[in-house]
Amino acid sequence: MLSYFCRLSSYAITSLNPILSVQTDDSKTSQWLRTIQQHVTPTTLLLTLAVVALTAALATRIQLQPNNAAAALAIGQMEKALPTKPESRWDFPLNELRIEEYVLKRGDALGSVLQQKGLTPLQVAAVVESAKGVFNIHSLRIGKSLHFLYRQKGEDGKPMYLVYEPSPYEYVVFHLHDQPCVEVVKRPVTVQTCTSAGEVRSNLWQALMESGLNDNLADAMIDALSASVDFYRQKAGDRFRVLYERDFVEGQPVGAGKILVAVYERDAKIYYAFRFESEDGKAEYYDYDGRPARKAFLKAPVKYSRISSRFSLSRLHPILGYHRPHFGTDYAAPHGTPIIAVGDGIVTEATQRGGNGKYVRIRHDKTYETQYLHMSGFAAGIRPGARVVQGQVIGYVGATGLATGPHVCFRFWKNGQQVDHLRLNLPQPEPISGPLLEAFQQERDRLLEQINTPPLESRDQPRSKPTVNNIAP
Repeated sequence: MLSYFCRLSSYAITSLNPILSVQTDDSKTSQWLRTIQQHVTPTTLLLTLAVVALTAALATRIQLQPNNAAAALAIGQMEKALPTKPESRWDFPLNELRIEEYVLKRGDALGSVLQQKGLTPLQVAAVVESAKGVFNIHSLRIGKSLHFLYRQKGEDGKPMYLVYEPSPYEYVVFHLHDQPCVEVVKRPVTVQTCTSAGEVRSNLWQALMESGLNDNLADAMIDALSASVDFYRQKAGDRFRVLYERDFVEGQPVGAGKILVAVYERDAKIYYAFRFESEDGKAEYYDYDGRPARKAFLKAPVKYSRISSRFSLSRLHPILGYHRPHFGTDYAAPHGTPIIAVGDGIVTEATQRGGNGKYVRIRHDKTYETQYLHMSGFAAGIRPGARVVQGQVIGYVGATGLATGPHVCFRFWKNGQQVDHLRLNLPQPEPISGPLLEAFQQERDRLLEQINTPPLESRDQPRSKPTVNNIAP
């Protein structure tokens, strides 16, 4: 530390000499300077001048007057002399280490890769042993990278460290030299609350992307509102606003994000979905009055599709060429699009038969059943007797059976009779009540205050990138 200040002071003496060598006729001043020369030691003078120089640097950075050019030059020279922190990655200085990347391929094992890099079998065994209880080496994924760090100078051909990043939130350091050890380092996470808003002009998905939402957040918004909003009737002029949380690591957004409240407006009617945690810590979405946003049944079994044919008692069949009842609603979607269960239930059929092609039938309770036709295939585990939950993938869009193109024919039974589910008035879930309702209302009003700035009613709101409302540590 002393040597550092001495170097700094020597720069100060040399650079500030034009300023300090002031001629004066003041006898008192001359006498004072002679006293300093006689009684102040060089070391004391150097340290004193270092403090003076630093003080001058701070003062000059705040306000530099035109007649302080010499001081400015001196400060510039001093700043160049100050040591700078070397660039680093994973807290390793890059000026001392060389990084070599290895992308994991099918069939790779950590032990074999380490031996390829020059480690002996005994060293590999020590590394594997040190990882036990810290990191599961079998969780290494194909396509991810292993980063080997070597010494820049005097390297013996063997890496000093291995770094693996299982996610943006953390990285794993394998110390390969001397006594091997493994450590998992968690990166600091900042949570930002953001707002995105937009208006449908051509289609909903495009509007969601233009508002700044990513795919996961757009999916989450639609899921939160899907039981209340018929997204298959989207039209120009529909508007939405979303308040959500995003994780940021090292200034970059990571993770899928979490919807706090979603608002959708159509024909002057506003639909809400508020995220609220109950006393047991379980988070659900609720409408404005505190009713669960998750209804007994979703509006449709396929996302981002269109209705190509509705329920009808007399429809001209596109293949058979004559009129007959069509006891279902057809949703056209690309081949292979996931088909989801619209409600909780038990699979009663998963088979292929006649014009229905491959289909799944689900009993939800004593009253309701649903059926999904023309699948290209079934999802894993879907078989008679399997229990499914709302939103679970049960199969994939195809054109098996009597079908002119890829779609799913969705059929809905009530008390054994096929009905038009789009016209069915299903019972609404009961709202929460008592102290829990009061807590929900407080949270609802707090979220509304954030999301309605500017108000949703303003038609002049720009369609721009999301804005950050606040930052929580």
